[in-house]
Amino acid sequence: MSQQIDIIVPIYNGLEDVKKCVDSVKKNTDLSRHRLILVDDKSPDGNVLPYLKSVESDSIHVIESPVNEGFSASVNKGMQYSDRDVILLNSDTIVTKGWVEKIIACAYSKRAAATVTPLSNAATLCSVPEFLQDNALPCGYDPEKMGALVEHCSIRRYPRVTVAVGFCMYIKREVIEKIGYFDAETFGKGYGEENDFCHRAEQQGYMHLMCDDTFIYHKGTASFDSEEKRKLLEEHERILQERYPAYIERNGQYCMKNPNRDLQENIKLYLKLNYASCGKLYLTDNLFVENKEEKAFYATRQERSVEVKGFRGGNEVSFIFPAPELGVQTALAEEVEEEILRDLMRAFCIKEVIQTTQGNFAVQTIKTLQQEAADLGKIYDAKRILRGYLTAKEDFMSENELVDGVYGKKIRSLKEKYETLQQEDKVRQEELTNIYNSKRFKLACAMEKVIKPFKG
Repeated sequence: MSQQIDIIVPIYNGLEDVKKCVDSVKKNTDLSRHRLILVDDKSPDGNVLPYLKSVESDSIHVIESPVNEGFSASVNKGMQYSDRDVILLNSDTIVTKGWVEKIIACAYSKRAAATVTPLSNAATLCSVPEFLQDNALPCGYDPEKMGALVEHCSIRRYPRVTVAVGFCMYIKREVIEKIGYFDAETFGKGYGEENDFCHRAEQQGYMHLMCDDTFIYHKGTASFDSEEKRKLLEEHERILQERYPAYIERNGQYCMKNPNRDLQENIKLYLKLNYASCGKLYLTDNLFVENKEEKAFYATRQERSVEVKGFRGGNEVSFIFPAPELGVQTALAEEVEEEILRDLMRAFCIKEVIQTTQGNFAVQTIKTLQQEAADLGKIYDAKRILRGYLTAKEDFMSENELVDGVYGKKIRSLKEKYETLQQEDKVRQEELTNIYNSKRFKLACAMEKVIKPFKG
C-alpha cells in the first residue's frame, strides 16, 4: 500500500505514558514511510521536551508551543504541519502490530469515509469487550496479545459509526482541505472537538468507520481535575446540541441500540474460549458430554446443521452452523461439513482431531481434517463462526440481531428490494394504463381490425 501518513501526538506532561506511546509507534510502524509528529503544548514538566528532542530524527518531528494553547490547537498545529492523511493519537495509548496498514485499508474501503477509529479498551463507541465502558485488559492479556486476538477473530465489517473517537482518529487529507481544522476557538482544551469535526464532515456527505480488526490500548486518564472536566463537558455538549441537534439525537440512538453488538460478542466469545488454546476437536454422535475435557470442542452432524460445544475455563459455548445441504449424503454435503469444521479448527487453533464415533461425518471429511489439524496458518471464515455462535445464542438473536445486526441487515435489504419491486410494478401499471387509454393505442387496435383480413 503506497499511502503515506503522519501520526500526530499532542502532548501535555505524562512523560511515562508518552515514552510508552512513542516506543510502541517506533516498534509497530514503518517510519521509513510514515512520520511521527510530536506536539508539545508547553508541558510544565521540564523533562518532557528534552525527551522529545532525544527521539527526534528524520521521521520523528517535534513541534514546540511557546505557550499552552490546549488540545485542539495542538492537533491543528500537527495537521497544518502535515500535507498527508493523518492519525491523531493520544499520548496515553499503545499501538499494536500492523495498526497503520489496517486502518488505512479500512479508510479506503469506502470513498465517502472521512475518519476511522479502531477498537480499544477505552473508546466509548469503539470500546471492547464492553460497549461505552473503560475496560481493563482481560487477565493474561497485554496490548499486543489483545491486538492479535482482535485481528484474528475480526470479520472486517468496517461498520459505520456516528462519530469518530479522538484517542486514535484517522482523517483523510481531502476532508481537512474541504471542511478545515478543529474548532480550537470553541473547544480549546478538548472534549467535543472531534464530534464537531465529524458532524461538519457529515454535512458534506462523508461518513465515519470503525476499524474492527485493529485494537489500540488507551489508558484513558483524566487530563484535568473532575470539576473542570465536568464543566467543560456540559458546556461543549450544549454547544454541540445547538449546532447539530439531529446528529446528536442520532448518536444517542446509536448508544441505546448498540447496532454493532455482534462485534463485541464476537470478541467476548474468543476471550471465553481463548483462541490460542490449541485444543482438540472430538467428532461424536452425541453432544451430551459427561466428562468435559478442558480446551476441547465436540461436534456432531445433525440432519441440516453441524452443532458444536466448546469448553474452556468452566465456560461452555454452543455453535449451530445451518447447512441445508447436509440433509442428503452427497459430495456437496461432505464438502460443506468439511469447510465448517476446518473454519472452526482455524478459528480456535485446534491441533488434534479425534474420532470417538463417526457422528454421521463422512470418512473422507474425518481423514482430511486429521491431516490438516496442525495447519493453523490459513485464513478462515470469521463470519461463519460468529453466525454459528449467534444462531445458538437465541436470546441475543431475538433481542438484537433481528433488528440491527448481521441478520437484521439482510432482512432490511430484502424488505427494501421488495418495496422497490412494488414501486416498480406500480409505475409499470400506471404506464400500461396510460398506454391503454391513449388515442394512439386505440387507433392501433382499430387498424389491426382493418388489416387483419389481409394477413396471411
